Amino acid sequence: MPNDHNSDTEKLVHNVAEVGFSELDKVGQRGQRDEGLVCPLITPDLCGSDDLNVSWGRILPGQHHIRHHHPDVSEFYVVISGQPLIHLGDRSFRAKPQDAIYIPRYVRHGITNDTDLPVDLVVGMSAASGWSFIPDE
Repeated sequence: MPNDHNSDTEKLVHNVAEVGFSELDKVGQRGQRDEGLVCPLITPDLCGSDDLNVSWGRILPGQHHIRHHHPDVSEFYVVISGQPLIHLGDRSFRAKPQDAIYIPRYVRHGITNDTDLPVDLVVGMSAASGWSFIPDE
């Protein structure tokens, strides 16, 4: 049954500058900190999403988002700015703005920003919350 969310517009629309960034909080196999910033945009807490999660990610120059995988969700990146080194399975490649990258379940992936400019990307998950983050390095 359709639902007209007119009364919930403030709950359904979020702006990166207004929500703000926080540091990634994962740890790798050797105790190394995951690097990068995340701004949640579509989550159960922010807007009541029960089927997907979307965030704005930022990887600063010199930062590395550790290689990891998710057995329970697929993921995507859309590069907005910068040219990160994307690690996908056993390969790495240089991404550019407007690239969309699909990451199926179980596929190891990570991001390295070895450039002098920040990388901004939209990150989406196929579940709203509760997925596993399994470090591979």
